[in-house]
This record gives sequence, structure tokens and C-alpha cells, in this order.
Amino acid sequence: MILHIVNQSPFTHQALARCLSLRAPEDSVLLIEDGVLLLANAGGRATLPGPEQLFVLEEDAVTRGLSLQPDLASAVDYSGFVDLVARHDKTLSWF
Repeated sequence: MILHIVNQSPFTHQALARCLSLRAPEDSVLLIEDGVLLLANAGGRATLPGPEQLFVLEEDAVTRGLSLQPDLASAVDYSGFVDLVARHDKTLSWF
């Protein structure tokens, strides 16, 4: 089980698209830094995992003035970030 960490905007970079194309059904995705910009326009939701496997670093979303959408992704703080890393066998960063 892998935690995929994406820090690039899905509107200017292919990191999220590449991540989703290789993600196994049991893997989770954590959006950090500009990766949280997905919240600005989450078109194509059909390709996204559900909120039980898609996480957003809350501080990065708030810093960018984005509203958290619990039907799209689960918000985590830094402690939650650490918990996600500990719960998964591996992490893979998409930068």
C-alpha cells in the first residue's frame, strides 16, 4: 500500500495525472503545496479516488484561500500527514 504525495498544480503539471494512472486501488493520495489547487476546480472527479483515499494538507489549502470539500478529499494537518506515512508501506513523491 503506497501513499502518493503530489505537490504540483494539476493545472500546470502532469504529476497528479501520472500518479493517478499508476495508483493501485488500495493506494492513497495526499495533495500538498500547489497540489491542493485541485480543490479550485475538481473536474474529472471520476478519475479521483474517494475522500477515504484522497487527502489534502489543510494548512496548504487554507494558505491558498481554498475551501475544503469533504465530499472530494479528507483534510489532514501535519500530525495527520505523519499518521498517513506511518499507515502506508511506502511513500512515493510526485514532484
